[in-house]
Amino acid sequence: MDMDKEMADFAKVGQVMRCNNYEAVQYSFQATCYSAHQEPKKRGANMPSSLHTGETDLIAEISWNLSENRGRADSRASVLPLVAKLVNAEYAASFVWDEQAKRSVNRVAHNISEQALDSYDNYYCDMDLVTPVMRGAAAAANVDRFISRKNLTHSDFFDGFLRPSGMHYGINIFFFDQGRDIGDLRIWRGADGKPFSTREERLLDVLSPYFQRSLRVCKGTHGPLSPRETEVVRWVAQGSSDKEIARTLGVAFTTVRTHITSAMNKLGCRNRTQLAQRLP
Repeated sequence: MDMDKEMADFAKVGQVMRCNNYEAVQYSFQATCYSAHQEPKKRGANMPSSLHTGETDLIAEISWNLSENRGRADSRASVLPLVAKLVNAEYAASFVWDEQAKRSVNRVAHNISEQALDSYDNYYCDMDLVTPVMRGAAAAANVDRFISRKNLTHSDFFDGFLRPSGMHYGINIFFFDQGRDIGDLRIWRGADGKPFSTREERLLDVLSPYFQRSLRVCKGTHGPLSPRETEVVRWVAQGSSDKEIARTLGVAFTTVRTHITSAMNKLGCRNRTQLAQRLP
């Protein structure tokens, strides 16, 4: 299936959503949720037995937003609150795993403070015992199925990052394009919540094709740099090292590396030389 045809099919759910026809949304959602390469008998295996009206509306709205924002740097941020609402969660974040740097970059979040996210980038990412494990899951998965509650709650990562931010019960899903990480969803509930169910895992699974189609066309596209990324790139263009930039800006060395990696991804650059030449 070529990209134009695929993206045309991708937009159908959002178009049907505006018709306010519950049965039509259900049918269109099921018909376009999985690629033509999957066998029909396998489609139902990942589907909840039925979708509530509110779930159908949210899924349609999420798919519409992903279609409208495909290829844009803010495509993940545009749907995070909706995804959190779909699975009844308070907190949501999305990163892209940088295989070369062995760290999560390009963060966006819902209901998680910038201070907490900075602490993750600067320190707790190295203590993150969740992401390395959950990236190996083949589909959306409740964190408690892969990491025991005792191991999680007795970790420095939980005590220093998750618990202070209010996050206690998680579900993750990671998206790939030909083996390349293109984004993820890290969804959490608070202390008064409960572990995510199999149904909620399946709800995220049925969204997976829409995220993959939206995020994979981001490769090589030129998303807008944030003000801080632009500032860091200007120092790179002047020949400053990462440590020099960190001292100048009063931030951690790892934060500078995160901004540089994010800018390179957004501008399609392979190295610092290319990045300096693409100075916005």
